[in-house]
Amino acid sequence: MTAPVATSVATPLLDGLVAFLRDDGWPVELVGAPVPTVTTRCAGATTEWACTGRTFEPQGQVVFDSALPVEVPQAMAGGIALLLTCINWDLHTGSFALDTATGAMRLRTSLVVAGETPLLRPAAAKGLVYANVLIVDRCLAPLQEVAAGTLSIEAALERVAL
Repeated sequence: MTAPVATSVATPLLDGLVAFLRDDGWPVELVGAPVPTVTTRCAGATTEWACTGRTFEPQGQVVFDSALPVEVPQAMAGGIALLLTCINWDLHTGSFALDTATGAMRLRTSLVVAGETPLLRPAAAKGLVYANVLIVDRCLAPLQEVAAGTLSIEAALERVAL
């Protein structure tokens, strides 16, 4: 493990997330405003997608989002929302969300790091990141197929049984 790499925004939690991602071989890009953010990409079993990590230092919170590469047509939004609700029911970590106005979907995982000066340890960062991307990788193809109208909600739920 390498020591945390100071980011241009110099926040302990973000430094810990960036250090984990770099040590684990993820591509990393930092953005400092309005919220300190790290962007990266994940290559899953069938496709690649964008991920974003943000930290809220005063609260000791780290948030990791996967932006699913799925465009949900307005006509399919209700069915996808129902499917995401059913999937979320069985998730222990994180939750899927759908922006019905844009058709964008994401999976968000987060954690709170306690302490007066919270530090994000590599094991905690790994759990946060990998819980997220492994769930997305498992659910992505069925979600894409439901959005395209080629798979029923019931069949998708069977395929993603968590």
